Amino acid sequence: MTAEDFSDPYTYPGSTVLKNLFNERDSARLSDLEYELTLYRRIELEQSPIKGPFDFNRLKETHRRLFQDIYPWAGQPRTVEIRKGDSQFHIASYIPTASEVTFNWLQGSGLLDADVDDESFVRLSADLLEKINYIHPFREGNGRTQRAFLDQVAAISGRTLSWRNISYEDHLRASITAFDEGHGDAFRSVIRRALRPPIDGLSPLDPKPYTVAEPVVERDDDRLRQALADRRRKHPELFEGEVAEHHSDAEPEREI
Repeated sequence: MTAEDFSDPYTYPGSTVLKNLFNERDSARLSDLEYELTLYRRIELEQSPIKGPFDFNRLKETHRRLFQDIYPWAGQPRTVEIRKGDSQFHIASYIPTASEVTFNWLQGSGLLDADVDDESFVRLSADLLEKINYIHPFREGNGRTQRAFLDQVAAISGRTLSWRNISYEDHLRASITAFDEGHGDAFRSVIRRALRPPIDGLSPLDPKPYTVAEPVVERDDDRLRQALADRRRKHPELFEGEVAEHHSDAEPEREI
């Protein structure tokens, strides 16, 4: 069979949209559903953690828990070869073998120790992220599953990861570099930033990033007034000119 003859069993015929439990054929609407449902499943995962060893079964269960509302194959390793740009991920038939090697490494790495020090946590977490990312065991949802799995690893040593501290572009750049170089060094800065408190002051998995209030001109708030005065002093260019009345229907940037 040639590449031209191949038909992806995960997508609707003549389409790149993944078959899903909603039978949704519009990719944008499917993306919205996926984002909303996996976010709440991720919160649920934090509240009701998976029990048992940190192995491939746990990674598969993490994927199943996140995507169970969307894809019938949630939690199942892919059966097709996938690539992104120039990055060809691990051969599907060898996913079980590569996963066994990876999780055996994890067990002996020290990353699962409750007293792992900060620098070792950064280095080992970055290496784990690179290894699982290269295997890319699922047809879709690998990034979210990797991060949710690493959240569980971090919890062993009492750490919390704030993934919204990292932009999509920075994470993608680190993924490509780590893939090309074959080690996790590029992910170290990602992990260090994720270990910091959330940059917006909210919980790492807050489903509502923005709190809406009445316009500033209608408020009498000393704290807000002081904050604006401080910002005006530091960055006066942000307050130059007339402020046009407008509103925006744009949604906040989503967590990667």
